[in-house]
Amino acid sequence: MSQAAGSRSLFDGKTLRGWKHSGYGLWTVEDGTITGRFDHANPGPGYLFTTEEFLDFTLELEFWISKGGNSGVYVRQRLREFGARGDARPAHGADDGVEVQIDYNDPKNYTGALYDVQKPSIVAGSEERWNKYRIEGKGPRLRVWIGDQMVNDFGSMTSLKGAVGLQVHGGMPHDHVVRFRDLRILA
Repeated sequence: MSQAAGSRSLFDGKTLRGWKHSGYGLWTVEDGTITGRFDHANPGPGYLFTTEEFLDFTLELEFWISKGGNSGVYVRQRLREFGARGDARPAHGADDGVEVQIDYNDPKNYTGALYDVQKPSIVAGSEERWNKYRIEGKGPRLRVWIGDQMVNDFGSMTSLKGAVGLQVHGGMPHDHVVRFRDLRILA
């Protein structure tokens, strides 16, 4: 992935320094990736958030999702205590940001959707391979690219500042895996 001038890494490839775990899910560092799995001993969704919040930004990362998997990337999510249900979940409160979906099996919220806000214009990328996400937030506008294809352009963000987050879906027990690497931000 190209490195924009002035961008910085959100992940050192070795530790989860700069990230905070919330909810459930198992988060590890494996082969230079942030890896998320469902925790069968503690069922429910799991989150990993940067400890820093950002205003206008460009976020670049690569994701890999196993067949049938469901995950997401949160942006402009204000830091607070998170829970597994209702408005306690990220992207569900009045002042929250949005989840940029990673799911190739949900027609209502395919990969690139702003979860339950706006569908992607096209479905790009696929399961079980590395895909590039670029998410850009400028003022109330949020745009999303997968590879070189813009898949979402939304102009009515109400949350203009917040953390970046990663999700392990936890609605039903599963053995899916999601991996993230090369997480960089220009803010």
